[in-house]
Amino acid sequence: MPVNKPELARDTDAREILALYRAATEAAKRTGHSHWDEGYPSEETIRADLKGGYLYVWREDGNIVAAITYMHPDDLDGIGVSWTPVERAVEACRFCLSPTLQGKGRAKAFFLGGIELLREQGVQAMRYLCAKDNAAAYRIYTGVGHRQLEDTEQHGIDFYSFEALL
Repeated sequence: MPVNKPELARDTDAREILALYRAATEAAKRTGHSHWDEGYPSEETIRADLKGGYLYVWREDGNIVAAITYMHPDDLDGIGVSWTPVERAVEACRFCLSPTLQGKGRAKAFFLGGIELLREQGVQAMRYLCAKDNAAAYRIYTGVGHRQLEDTEQHGIDFYSFEALL
């Protein structure tokens, strides 16, 4: 499968991204797993990610089918995880795939495409958390061979932590 790198989202994408988040939230609720709800991620979250230049999307046939936020990892500092010291790291968060594409290996392909983009941008490490009760995401993240570090708790949710040195 060819590498499918994301592109920087545009301000005009906000409503479509929110619809993607809502569809994924509803699908996850039906399977018994979702820490997302009507309030998170919000349109305000999307606008902040867009303003910061952090929000990336994948498109197929002109429609957004996946999204991810790559931001400065400030929120991950001081949470008890022994991240590798590097000059340029990002936190990957809010990775979301259209429910119509889930279960087909597409999430892993998109995730790896995002890593390729980060490498091209000179990023040295990507850090991210995975809710312990999100078995599907855990399979993706362990399947790409990233280092699993210490477990942590944030906002009342237990997480695994992962790091990819790029």
